[in-house]
Amino acid sequence: MATKRQSVSIILAAFWLSVLPAGFAADTTSPAAPEAYDYAKPALFTGTLYEIGSDRKKVLYTFRRTAARSGSTVHVERQFLDTNGTVAAVEKALYESNHLVSFEMQEFQAGVSGAVRIAPDPKDPARQQLWISYGHGLIPPKGDAQELPPDTLVDDTLYPFLLAHWDDLMRGDAVKFHFVSLEWKRTFMFRFVKTAKSGQNGRTVELIKMEPVNLFVARLVNPLVFTVEKDRPHRILSYTGRTTPRLQKGKSWKYLDAETVFDWPN
Repeated sequence: MATKRQSVSIILAAFWLSVLPAGFAADTTSPAAPEAYDYAKPALFTGTLYEIGSDRKKVLYTFRRTAARSGSTVHVERQFLDTNGTVAAVEKALYESNHLVSFEMQEFQAGVSGAVRIAPDPKDPARQQLWISYGHGLIPPKGDAQELPPDTLVDDTLYPFLLAHWDDLMRGDAVKFHFVSLEWKRTFMFRFVKTAKSGQNGRTVELIKMEPVNLFVARLVNPLVFTVEKDRPHRILSYTGRTTPRLQKGKSWKYLDAETVFDWPN
């Protein structure tokens, strides 16, 4: 079973987080954030990946997200650094007018890469198409066009989507979405569900679980659990589960489950 789990990498990296204004609505037909959301903020965001069960004492990697705006275009770079400061993996996202245009991933240690691209159908410009590619080497292959499902997300668009449906989650509703799997070159249906409420460092937090909807996929992919502030701005403090990059075990690079803790100013 461990081998099967490793074959299904959803590459849910330590995604960037920022304060989102209240009162916006999600775009349910394309992977765009609400108009009020600014992917260029924060300009710098960091975090730390710990070995699960180490009581946050064994650091595996650190995370660094930078973002820059040029007019209506936002460039995002998400680096995962080894403990010696070497860049182990990098992800790059490109947004145009608040819509995701492309997302690329390179894992330098494992020697693999993948890419997501969204563009109008040449035969019907009103329709959007999705390209997903993955392969060995640091230059992703071209990939083939496929239909773009509604609410299709990648690492960098998960947080705005979660907050857009915060009230639904607090009511106990399950919120479904499609998440891109680079290795499988397709999307899988997942859902966010609220599982519990607890306290952490004097704050009330909600535990939000991300799990596959398909029962077969659920046997292969462990749920991820996010710890989120109950009060505004609903910052995600940490999450436990699959993340970029891989970790070396012997001579092989294995998929990594870790506890990712984000750095927030006081």
